[in-house]
Amino acid sequence: MKKTRILASVLALAMASSMLFTSCGGSDVIKIGAIDPLTGAQAVFGQDSINGKKMAVEEINAKGGVLGKKIELISEDDGAQAAQAATVATKLITQDKVVAIAGAHGSSSTLAVMEVLNKYGVPCVTPGSSSPKITSSGCEWISRGIPDDRLQSKILVKYAGETDGVKKLGVLYSNDDYGKGGYDAAVLAGEEYGVEIVGETFMSDDQNFTTQISKLKDAGCDGVMFWCVYSPASLIAKQMRDMGWDVKRYASPGINNPQAFELSDGAIDGIINTTGFVAADPDEYVQDWIKRYEEKYGIEASQTAAVGYDSIYLIAQAIERAGSTDAKKVQQEIRSTKDFKSLKGMLTINSETGEYECEVRLTKANSATKTFDYIASYTA
Repeated sequence: MKKTRILASVLALAMASSMLFTSCGGSDVIKIGAIDPLTGAQAVFGQDSINGKKMAVEEINAKGGVLGKKIELISEDDGAQAAQAATVATKLITQDKVVAIAGAHGSSSTLAVMEVLNKYGVPCVTPGSSSPKITSSGCEWISRGIPDDRLQSKILVKYAGETDGVKKLGVLYSNDDYGKGGYDAAVLAGEEYGVEIVGETFMSDDQNFTTQISKLKDAGCDGVMFWCVYSPASLIAKQMRDMGWDVKRYASPGINNPQAFELSDGAIDGIINTTGFVAADPDEYVQDWIKRYEEKYGIEASQTAAVGYDSIYLIAQAIERAGSTDAKKVQQEIRSTKDFKSLKGMLTINSETGEYECEVRLTKANSATKTFDYIASYTA
């Protein structure tokens, strides 16, 4: 009888401990999911992105959290693979019970995640995906924190034609949603601004681009635009230099990473690209963040880290305004975002489409200082 009472007491204590743990880990925290390519060819982007997100969460929690609760960031790796992105998004929603997701990075991954969002009804802010399909698909749960390819490609084609006098622009693009989105937008912009577009594509893991470069050179292109992430863009620039082909060059925001200078052996010098974040921005808010980021991680602040950081604050502020973690209320507040102070300037989210509305900057790669120097701004 005595043993029975002791066993009952132990079980009761265990149940109480379990309930306490559940309360602390569930109702007393707000879970936000993060999806990034932490392994694979785009791992450097994933690491920068999660650094920015973690930094934002730490800051918000240090100030008291959101709605009086701490944020718990649950990070998942999609390996830059669409199927894996959909799998981890499902896990975050069904198992981890996140109230919102910051991710994914690549456009193909985000498009796959959107199918999961439609199924479960969970708000998501993609910090780095710029494919036009993302905000034109009709998905009510997605919002974007970076300019889309249509705008950025259009700006570069216009600049190439009107400022640099380029008549025939070669576009070297990766064979994925990101690259195709930039190329398709360039074709439309070329028609608008009288610039002939000649396209050549490549697989994202290719290392040798001499065949594509030769084709564009033989076609008589007097300018070349790269629409891909910084690693292939750096190799393309280096191989163009090695082949002795010196023409005007332009690039998507994917090239905006400090590592591009080293990988290209300085060959990206002079390339003009679009970007949201400019490390040389004199704004005190931006410079203070850069200083804190570099002190914390011991590496240079990148655009990917900046947009990751912004995405968490954007979600957190939406939850605060909603006064709730209810999915529909949070999503409504995300899409009601207006004049949000971001590291890219004052940001507004289009209430109908979830599209990013903020100025877009042009920068020029400077190998001497290893910086991307500001040229001009365009309003989205």
